[in-house]
Formats: sequence, structure tokens, C-alpha cells
Amino acid sequence: MQAFFPILQLILVVVILGWDVVLTGRIAQVKTLPKPFVVLSALAGFLLLPALVIHLATTNAITGRSVVAVDWLWPVTVVLFAFQALYAATRRLVNPFLGFFISTYDLIIAVDAVLRFVASHGTPLPNVALIFLAATSGAFAWLNQSSTIIASPLFLFVPITAPAFPALRPFAASFRVFLALVAFAWIGVIFSQAPPAIEAVQSYAQHDSQLEKLQERPASDFDIGLKLFPDLDGGPPPSAIKNDLALADSLGVTVVSVTLVPERMDKAALDSISHTLENLRSDSTMLIVTLGYETDLLPLPGGNFSETKRIAAIEPIVRILRPDILLPALDPYDAGTRAAGLRTPQYWEGYLARASAEAKRARPRTRIGVAASAFDRRDSTLYAWAAASGSPVDVPGFTLYPSASGAKTLDAARGAADRWMRESRSTKDHWVFAAGGFPEAHGELSQERAVWDALAWATSRPAIKGLVVSEAGDYGTIRGIRASDGHLRQVAFAIMRAMKGLKETAAPDSTPAALKTPQRVGG
Repeated sequence: MQAFFPILQLILVVVILGWDVVLTGRIAQVKTLPKPFVVLSALAGFLLLPALVIHLATTNAITGRSVVAVDWLWPVTVVLFAFQALYAATRRLVNPFLGFFISTYDLIIAVDAVLRFVASHGTPLPNVALIFLAATSGAFAWLNQSSTIIASPLFLFVPITAPAFPALRPFAASFRVFLALVAFAWIGVIFSQAPPAIEAVQSYAQHDSQLEKLQERPASDFDIGLKLFPDLDGGPPPSAIKNDLALADSLGVTVVSVTLVPERMDKAALDSISHTLENLRSDSTMLIVTLGYETDLLPLPGGNFSETKRIAAIEPIVRILRPDILLPALDPYDAGTRAAGLRTPQYWEGYLARASAEAKRARPRTRIGVAASAFDRRDSTLYAWAAASGSPVDVPGFTLYPSASGAKTLDAARGAADRWMRESRSTKDHWVFAAGGFPEAHGELSQERAVWDALAWATSRPAIKGLVVSEAGDYGTIRGIRASDGHLRQVAFAIMRAMKGLKETAAPDSTPAALKTPQRVGG
């Protein structure tokens, strides 16, 4: 049932949008209503759909730069709806029961829209504002039982028009009560998330990059990488190529990562990706390729997952792109579960073994990796198999993200990873294949601190040889280093400090790393 919650939420959004458009049109034709109220309702209804389209466009790095000049339209429109509902409630133009809950809901989401607009442009927000955003984001996470949905721009609050004239049919009256109850439910859920929101915002404080130190790696055996581009089902978009390659060059990363949808890949697309990465590869930059999953607007687990097609796609991917590390499955117990349904660890073990054999036939030098992301019992079983000496997996690793509850998730994940590595006694190299944060839900500073925390932990574990920051831009999720309007978020400068610190503390070529005393790298 949980898998249908996002679908139900999107359907509800569409229904409310239809209600808003129809009702504001009808209000404009009612001559007995006050003229200012009629004008306010008509203007809000007229702007609603264009504002929403522009808002969704500005949350994606590919389309955001072209419409960023008018990205203020969505918060302005939501504020107009809040004024419309407050006008109707205070002037008794609507049933008091309907007016109170609809106006309260509209006021809450108007504040949410304005704060998100301010945050999206990199303006630091006070703690009380961050707590408010964490509570509204947490409402979606709680409803959908998903820790990462808070980064999706598709899950947003839409305003509800206050009905300022009598219902013409019994069904319409019932529907109005239903919408008021929806507003009441959202208000209740949002306020219920206030305590965990306070804890979430406060949880990042202990990971201040100015206080928490990285462990130096004198042997220069730790690399910092960057995930480029959106998940690719074809060649990379030109705007993503321009921005992401420039960002990788500015940061000076030594590793780049790309995620492909193997079912959609053909030779032309692979050649395009190979050509795009050619200059990076000639500069001895390591390439990590992850096989992701197809996505639909209304995804159903298992609907877009074809093991046969994925295995068949591995040979040309490895032959043309020549990855140093290949992850045949993106996060089996997170994104993999959403795409393929809940599978047993034994299923993923068999799939990874077949994928490894196919990749090694095409290019024996390519190493096979897999990341634990859920840190539950199934992930533990899969990791133990991957870390074992006889496993076809060469590089076990981890995905480290906070959640709606903040950095507490990171703390728990690191504890589990430490325990697993200690119990496995594995001699294999490990990686953090993805680390990031949620700059809009919890603020840009939280994203910086989440990545720095992951770096501090990873550099202090000799078995871990690198970390990939995910991702370069906002591509379908709001968690990029570069925001959709083009500005660099705070995490970019933290990465630069980390790379500079690790480089400066590396042992010179003439000094054996074993003779240099390990120290901590400054923030």
C-alpha cells in the first residue's frame, strides 16, 4: 500500500488544481460578491497553472536558468490564494468551517512557498524558518514513508480556493467538506512534524566543518569525486555538459560518476557520453558508472525493471565507456526496491554475479561495486556477501544521506557501516559511492555539514578509498552543488577546502607515507 501513497498524493494535487481553476472562474461571474474579492480570485486562478509550470521548471538545472527571472511567480500566486481565503473567511463569504481550515492551510503553504523561494537563491534563513521548512518537508516524508522524497520538487503543496458562493449540487457541497478535511489533515500533519523538525535542524550543529576535522591521508589514497549529469537515458543534455564539466574542473575532483538507465542505452548514446568524458579520462580521472532505473511520473515497483535487458546492456557500456568501477545496481534496497520491488539479498547476489561475469568478459580491469543505503537487515546480508573474499564484488561501499530527521540518519548509518566492516574483516577497498544533503528542505548549511560529516568519517577509515558527492546540479531532485539558478551552494566551497587540505597533507614523493604521523585536516 505504501507504494501507492505518492500516486495518491499526485492525484490529489491534480484534483485540487482542477478545483481551483474551475472555482475561480465561477467566482469571477458572481456579480453579488465584492469586486476586490472577485479580482483577487480571478487573478489567482489565472496565474495558477503558468506559475506552477514555471516553478517546476526552475527546480531543474536543465530548464531553470531560462525562467529564473520569473521564478517569483509561484510564491506570489500562492500568497494571492492565501489572501483570497482570508478575505472570504473574515468577511463571512464562506461557511466558517470551510473558511477557517482552508484559510489556515493556505496561509501555511504561502509561508512555505516564500521561504523556499528565499532559500532557493542561497539566502541563509534563521533557525525558526528552517524548522518550518523541515516540518513541511517532513509532512511529505511521513505521509509517503520515504526519507528522500523531501528532495523531490514534484511533491508540493497547492493552494485551495475558498468557495464564496453556495454549492449548486449536494455532491459539490460534500466535495467542499472533503477539501476542508484535507486542509485540516495537512495542518495536523505539519504541526505534528514540528518536534522532529526541531531535532532535525539541530542535528547538523555537531558537524560544523569549521570544527570537525578530516583525517589526513599521507599516502594520497583517498579520492573525492562528483556525480555528473542527470540519470541518463541518452546522451547528456548540452546545458548539463557545460555546467557540470566546468564545476568538476573548478573543484578539481579526481573521480567522476555517471548513472545510466541501461534499458534505454544504445550505441549512439554511449558514444556521446564517451566523447563528453574524453578530456576528463585523458587527464587520469577515474570513472564510476552506475546502472540506475527507468522512472515514470506514477511509478509502480517492478514495472520498469528488466534484468535481461540490463545484463545485455553491460557489455557495450563497459566496452565503450571503460569504467574503472561499475555498479550494476543503484542502491538495491532504496532506489532498487522502488524500481524492482522488494527482492531478497539472494536475488541481488545472483544478479550482481551475472553482471560481474558479463563486465569482466568485456573488460577485466573494470571493478564491480555495490552500495548499502538502507542499512537494514537485508543490506547487512548483501554487504557481508559483497565484502567476502570469494565474492565477485570488488568494491563494497555505502550511500550516505541524511533524512527528514536530519543528520541522525547519518550517525546511525555510519555506526552500522563501522560494525559491518569490523565484523567482515574484509581486505577489499571500500567507497562511499554517494553522499549529499537536502539544501532546500533543511538549508544549504545542512547540505555542507552532511557532506563534510561523511568526508570526516570516510577519511578516518583506511579501508575507504574515496567518496562521491552527489550531485553536480538539481536534476529532478533538489540536492545539487549548483542550484538551478546557477549559484554554487555552500557545499562547493567545503569540497574545495577538503581537497586542498588532503592535498597539502599528503606525503611528498620522497617521504614514505608510513613515516609521516597522521594528523587531522582543518575545516
